[in-house]
Amino acid sequence: MSTFGHTVADPWAVDSPAVGTGLKAHPCGDTLRPAEPPGAARPVAVTLSGGGFRATLSALGFVRLLADAGLLSGLRYSSSVSGGSVANGFLATAWPALRERGYTAGAVDELVVRPVVERVSSRSFKKALVRGLWRTLGPTTRTELLARRLDEWFFDGVELTDLDPEVRWIVNAANLTTGARFTFERDVFGDYTTGLAPTAGTGLPLSRAVAASAAVPGAFPPLVLDRAPFPCATHAPALLDGGTYDNTGLEAIDSERYRHAFVLVLNAGGLLRPGLYGRVPVIRDLARANSLLYRQSTALRTRAIVERFQRDQGSGPDGEPAPGARRGVLVGLSTDFPADGSVKLREWREAFGEHRTFDGRDLALVPTVFDRLDAGLCRALVYRGWWLAGAGLAAFHPHYLPDVTTLVPPGL
Repeated sequence: MSTFGHTVADPWAVDSPAVGTGLKAHPCGDTLRPAEPPGAARPVAVTLSGGGFRATLSALGFVRLLADAGLLSGLRYSSSVSGGSVANGFLATAWPALRERGYTAGAVDELVVRPVVERVSSRSFKKALVRGLWRTLGPTTRTELLARRLDEWFFDGVELTDLDPEVRWIVNAANLTTGARFTFERDVFGDYTTGLAPTAGTGLPLSRAVAASAAVPGAFPPLVLDRAPFPCATHAPALLDGGTYDNTGLEAIDSERYRHAFVLVLNAGGLLRPGLYGRVPVIRDLARANSLLYRQSTALRTRAIVERFQRDQGSGPDGEPAPGARRGVLVGLSTDFPADGSVKLREWREAFGEHRTFDGRDLALVPTVFDRLDAGLCRALVYRGWWLAGAGLAAFHPHYLPDVTTLVPPGL
């Protein structure tokens, strides 16, 4: 059982002493850090964005392509937000079994993709939450109910300390108290202003970390950790959807210490839609402004990582990445690849159709929901994530992509 609860009396919404009452953020200065994963000949990092089950399912396809390309065995960093955290957590729980099966595409299909598709397409997660709302009449919050349902559907009681140490599994939330990214990992949790606390002895479930990462403001109240020994916190962390801070999950691995990791970024977040966001004047304007802020923050992170990718272009596939450079690819569900691109990209297109729509709708416009989705739509999203990862490698790092005639795509 977790030792963490919530309290309505905590004044996190008014004051933030951990960051100098909001005037200037100060690093905690603590020395505790997450354990580094074992070395790999070609270390790989992935970041999986938020975006409801749309993001979860496309992330599974993204991971499936890593298995096809022989890159999954080198995965050492996996950072996620919200819907991407559901995929990240499920992948983490299956990791020991995937290792036993050699990280093959067939193993990913059997142990990761199919179970999630079957659950999302056969039942409504939203209805499961609604049926349990009576529990929130007492001290249980809707976010704690979300954690329970996530555990029942996907994580089966797994705690953070149970996660396999071969990979740094990073589940990101946003801390309202400090305004910083809050991390949950196998051995530590916290942020750079509150400091990190060890997970050992806490019984902290993976489902609670994913619930904090996916707690959409308004629908779910902040998850308050009021009994954790963070070294520099004077007020309890109050956590909500990590997408409000960084929906790409990139900040966790953007420092120079990760320069040698090949990073693959999937942005399955929502798109800025033209027109009004509703009919109630104040609410619609606030919703529109929030979408603009989200778009701006995501665009800035995207621009920064793409600039780092461009700095690496002269080093060659086996060269040393230059300081400040990164090697990898970034794709979004709405990414367009040119029809007349490189030879490898043309081969990819000829071998595998793009299939970017389902039932007449672009997959990037599938609503951001945690609800039952049509089985065909689920498979289309998985395929889209797989196709985009392959197209990204074909366009920018073709040496990582095997002969396309040897690949079997996820079934549509």
